[in-house]
Amino acid sequence: MLKAHLLIVLFLFANLGFSQSECYNSDFSAGTFSGWEGFTGLYHTPNARKGIVDNRHKIITISSFDPRTCYQLSTIPPGENFSVRLGNELGGSEAEMLVYTMDVTPENSIFLYKYAIVIEDPGHIPEEQPEFSVQITDAAGKTIDPLCGAYKVYAGQADQDFNTCIYDNPLTYKKSTVRWTKWNTVGINLSAYIGTTVKIEFTTKDCAFIQHFGYAYISAKCAKLKADLKLCGNDTTFELSAPYGFSKYLWTYKGQLVGLAERTTTLSLTAYPEGAIFECTMTAFSNSNVCESKIQIALTKPAKITPLFETTSSCITEQSAFNPVIFKNQTVGNYPDLKWNWDFGDGTTSNEKDPKHVFISSGNYSVKLTAETESGCSFNIIKDVFIDNNLISEPVLNPNQTFCNQNATIGAINANNQNLKWFSSLASPIELPDTTALVDKTTYYASISNGCLGKRLAFVASVLNIPPPTGTDTQYFCAIDKPKLANLAAKGNGIKWFKNLTDLNALNSSTTLNNTTYYASQTDLKTGCESKDRLKVNVVLQDPVNTLTTGYKKELCLDDELIIRSLRDENAEMIFYDSENAITPLSDSTPIRSGATYYAATFDPETNCESIKRAPVSVSTIKCELVVYNSITIDGNNMNNYFVIKNIEFFPENTVEIYNRFGQLVYKTAKYGINENYFYGEANAGEVFQKSKKLPTGSYFYIINFKKTVSSENNLRKGFLYISNNE
Repeated sequence: MLKAHLLIVLFLFANLGFSQSECYNSDFSAGTFSGWEGFTGLYHTPNARKGIVDNRHKIITISSFDPRTCYQLSTIPPGENFSVRLGNELGGSEAEMLVYTMDVTPENSIFLYKYAIVIEDPGHIPEEQPEFSVQITDAAGKTIDPLCGAYKVYAGQADQDFNTCIYDNPLTYKKSTVRWTKWNTVGINLSAYIGTTVKIEFTTKDCAFIQHFGYAYISAKCAKLKADLKLCGNDTTFELSAPYGFSKYLWTYKGQLVGLAERTTTLSLTAYPEGAIFECTMTAFSNSNVCESKIQIALTKPAKITPLFETTSSCITEQSAFNPVIFKNQTVGNYPDLKWNWDFGDGTTSNEKDPKHVFISSGNYSVKLTAETESGCSFNIIKDVFIDNNLISEPVLNPNQTFCNQNATIGAINANNQNLKWFSSLASPIELPDTTALVDKTTYYASISNGCLGKRLAFVASVLNIPPPTGTDTQYFCAIDKPKLANLAAKGNGIKWFKNLTDLNALNSSTTLNNTTYYASQTDLKTGCESKDRLKVNVVLQDPVNTLTTGYKKELCLDDELIIRSLRDENAEMIFYDSENAITPLSDSTPIRSGATYYAATFDPETNCESIKRAPVSVSTIKCELVVYNSITIDGNNMNNYFVIKNIEFFPENTVEIYNRFGQLVYKTAKYGINENYFYGEANAGEVFQKSKKLPTGSYFYIINFKKTVSSENNLRKGFLYISNNE
């Protein structure tokens, strides 16, 4: 049975929504001018240029005392963290404006602005003096509440609560009279404008004659018209609090004055029912006008919370040092969404509702549970929890265990048949599974388990991290060589090849390579440990394209050199074999015979690879001697009617030229004898009479140029041709 000491603290806390603005960044709490518009200009045109200008619109984040007020005015109003200085002390007839635009809602219908003015008084006429003004307008530009929604004051104006400081100006080395006000707060009730947009404009001006400055400090906030006073516990009194900075406060309940005429007042809680509504009338100074604004505060039902908790342990017998205590939260009360704080009495804490905790040592611990409401009401309970750690023997482990990185896990540790649980630290409640990968030089903790956990023993893992082999990541081979796995290049010891990064079955070194990726590991020859990471090698098998078509035939002249060299195609490098599956290539000087078939592979000199495909090349020989018949007869009987050059068709690379007795070219053609291209005695060239007509009877001179192929040498035949024209 746990010994318990119960301590419950109940206190009063008011959360009225006045500590921060209900209008975004109206109080410059973002540290920026977000939500504000800035303007600069001169005395008569303060909004001539739009934009924030450094040192003319300056956010104040650290409060100090303004030297031009004889160090009496703080630059940030009491109770605030930020303000803005509008204008500066440099003069120059400058004017500055800041404009805040807001959509009025029930949450921000009370607008509070605070100001403090610092202006020189040179004694000019009012229309030329430094000045400060505030104007609050509706969407149409009409001033809201002319008495309190507009404020304008110039230096030296009477009845403005000005203080005076005789200031030694370091810029002019002259004394000047500075008028300044303390911080004033003005509140405007905007509830009549809910659902509309209003603008608040602040303006500062130097004097109209350049030399005298005028600036002001400002801050603004929005508040609810009505706020809830959230109470805590059973206190007999409560405190009403209004926003800071008004000159007068009056508290009423049902129209009757209550409490003190001050910003805060304390009342008896028993004198008022739950839901009672209190009203505060706040009076501010504004151009000698009495500007009043009101807020309402309603009493809510006090939060009553009773913290309770119980403890259990998953250890059936005695409480184990490494077996977590489970704390079951049984708190009751009338307030939702509570925050929790546990202090376990051993220097550790938790914010969980139902935490689990491990106590390292035996002993009595004072555990404190604190429940806190959103509004700050706090309640707590303290209980003594006794911890008696059981005496389970410490594990016995051989510290000199070394593991290979490819299979180093918690489960690989030799535990000598002890029922061990493993953890990452002395106090961690999370057990590490056997599959947890061991990390070299990392400490793990083992504990014997018999339903409870005993003392933990540190064990430092020693893991051999074998690096992968090194090698070129892309390796090229000739496909015709049928390369094997053994042909892959990698540097290292005991190299094994795999088909993927995680495969455990090594490939045989005689495995034929494909266009794919292979992975290599390295093995330490002393320990047998294998690298966990693997070298990745991309294999590219190169097979040049064979450009010869199937059924390729090669015709050779009987007088050609009948050897393998004559079969070559000038457009490709070729290797010849005497059969499709022959191993030994034929040399260029190997004799060939007509009617035989040889097999040609393409060779790529860039890769030094030969194509797998071999194209058959059929060889035939022909007589290639030209026989020229040197007469033609033009008589219309289709006999001997064209110039016959026997065997010319075997020499398609040819030209034929015919000249008359005057040496004039009368006929010229190429590829004579191909596709019925013959000379029928008709002129087609030169300037001869009756061109494109049949030539007259007579002797003519011919020149025949021919060669077997484009690249072979020219052959030349010349002679006379007799034409007999009987038409």
